[in-house]
Amino acid sequence: MKVQTKAIALMSGGLDSTLAAKVVRDQGVEVVGLHLVSPFGCREEVKKSADAIGIRLLFKEKGAAYLDLVENPRFGYGKNLNPCIDCRIFMFQLADVVRQEEKADFIVTGEVLGQRPMSQQRHSMELIDRNSPTTGIILRPLSAQCFPPTIPEEKGWVNRDELFKISGRGRRPQMELAETLGLKDYSAPGGGCLLTETAFSSRLKDFFDHPTHQDETERLTQSEMLRLGRHFRLHPNLKVIIGRNQEENMALEKLWPKSGGTFLSPFNFDGPVAVSFGEASQVDFEQIGKIIARYGKSQSLAEKKIQLKCGSENTNFHVLEPVTDAYLESVRL
Repeated sequence: MKVQTKAIALMSGGLDSTLAAKVVRDQGVEVVGLHLVSPFGCREEVKKSADAIGIRLLFKEKGAAYLDLVENPRFGYGKNLNPCIDCRIFMFQLADVVRQEEKADFIVTGEVLGQRPMSQQRHSMELIDRNSPTTGIILRPLSAQCFPPTIPEEKGWVNRDELFKISGRGRRPQMELAETLGLKDYSAPGGGCLLTETAFSSRLKDFFDHPTHQDETERLTQSEMLRLGRHFRLHPNLKVIIGRNQEENMALEKLWPKSGGTFLSPFNFDGPVAVSFGEASQVDFEQIGKIIARYGKSQSLAEKKIQLKCGSENTNFHVLEPVTDAYLESVRL
């Protein structure tokens, strides 16, 4: 016989989801954290949050189906390319699969009524619940007393009197609760999803409008690269990503072999690496080499050599001068 109630807590790494999981855990429920990994690499440092409250943490990829959802959401977008309602329904669907695998009783989220303009208004949350397979078993501990009792409350798995009635966009109540519960090391409150950012949405729209992948592996890899580097659309059939620092250079080089793109890097000077996608002529590659030279550190070198890798092909070519800043601004995404 089952002797302890068990819950799956959706964890983003932020303060709200950490608080929600801890509040439920402190009531004697066995809590397992679940982080759903976006193809865009919107991964937060969630392991530290899970360790801080002493719970096991699972990771589950959102995968290609999530890209399909973002490109064609049933309930539309927010201010940018953020399909928050569809995304929440999708997350609950994945969480319910894990709940069944773990033989857990209910799902915990850090949602706060009124905090997000699209997905955390009362009518939106009711719409999400109606279209999810988890109706009645979603517990929102921070705002539970703003809503009718859920199944976990009705069955006595959690004590409703020890849940909260937080609402609105302010974060002070959560920060005060964190202090009360002894949570000191947590991510800064108020962080958001990349899809809500205008600059990232511009890159994402370009990605959807100019597909260059041959299979789902390339598609997912290219989507992960959207968060990296500077992005330039040189012409309708050619985009290039330029690393901004050594960390991004290493990430681009690691992802490149699965992306279907072409890898370019400085050969005889220090500078960023680049990955191009689409149809490129030798003149186009030389232009990319000039962009690399523009961001390179050895500006005194008269003739800069660029190394190009495409599949098994490995060649070198020279560029004499960098592109102008005016040109870069004209092609920047």
